[in-house]
Amino acid sequence: MTTPDDGNTQRNQRSVHISGVTGSVSVGDHNKVSSVYHAAAPDDAHLQLLDAIVEFRAGLAQLVRNDQTRALDAELAGTEDEIRAEGQATPGRLARLGELLTGATALTGLLASGETLVQRVRDLIGM
Repeated sequence: MTTPDDGNTQRNQRSVHISGVTGSVSVGDHNKVSSVYHAAAPDDAHLQLLDAIVEFRAGLAQLVRNDQTRALDAELAGTEDEIRAEGQATPGRLARLGELLTGATALTGLLASGETLVQRVRDLIGM
């Protein structure tokens, strides 16, 4: 005696084979896919730059705010965020930061942490 197929038999016998997948995959009904990506840990050079940025920004916050200090602080904040999120700063960001620091020699000379910051950026951009 044969029982009518209500679709459940066929559904229970299905199989899925997945290989070579990058990213997130969802198979079947009512699935939820979540992906968490972790940035690579910063290398020593970027860790040293991050420390120099944090120290310099603390000193910069004590100075009178003007267009130059605001622009420099914004670029430093962006660089800090990028290193924390991605593990490194992009060459373009480092180049912009290097240009701002070159134009801010009065500020970098005024703060004790300035020379360290300038040197860390130069090390990473190969100057």
